[in-house]
Amino acid sequence: MSAAFPELERRALGEVWGQKKLLGAHLVGNALLLWAVYALLGRPDQTVWQLVVSALLALVVLFAAVWLHGTALAAFHGVGQAGTLRVGLPWASLRRLPKLLPWVLLAAALLALAVWLAGYGPRVTVYLSSRFTLWLRAPVSPQKIEWVYPALLRSLCLIGLLVLLPLASQAAGGGFSKRQALEMAAAWRYWLACALLVLAGIYLPGRLIWWILPVQGLFLETLSMLVRFSLAYLLAVTAWLTLAAVIGRLSTKEEE
Repeated sequence: MSAAFPELERRALGEVWGQKKLLGAHLVGNALLLWAVYALLGRPDQTVWQLVVSALLALVVLFAAVWLHGTALAAFHGVGQAGTLRVGLPWASLRRLPKLLPWVLLAAALLALAVWLAGYGPRVTVYLSSRFTLWLRAPVSPQKIEWVYPALLRSLCLIGLLVLLPLASQAAGGGFSKRQALEMAAAWRYWLACALLVLAGIYLPGRLIWWILPVQGLFLETLSMLVRFSLAYLLAVTAWLTLAAVIGRLSTKEEE
């Protein structure tokens, strides 16, 4: 995978693979977080006490998720020209959570807004259908363009989250330079890296998960599913850590 990446991404990927403890912590930690979310969704919520307990557990899971990913941003933030990584900073990242929390809340608000806007999908699709019919002077059914609004909404949400990442990296790293973070978010080099890593960390895992191999028998089908899901999970976690490393390198302007 690294051979297909430009120099910056290859060096960042090498830093990720060179930090086996950090990679292992994220592989295990994110798996536990996914299990915790699944367990929370299965909890009963028939009484007020059950709702309170579920809310408290959700806060614990959210705190753990912010701390885990804050350690990645902190570890790679401000990588120097010698390539020294600031790993082994779990407690430092814990102290920096108050600085990181506003950007996490802003990201959560952006996701909530996207979910809310997704509810208007049928209305927007009908509107776009009528507009396309008017522009093209040919009937365009809503079924033909029902993918346009969800795709546009997901793309804008993803772009917004990627704009927030350099700001979150600055906060997790202990210092904060809003100007530097915004300059990075406006740089073409950053968006090229994001495009490559979104392809490697979201698109390819999705293709792996939904790729049905022509195998027969329960054992082979289960084995295929386990292998595909494991590879997809490894790709997603590695791509996320590589993006954190890319942000760390770009924050030093080493690549300019």
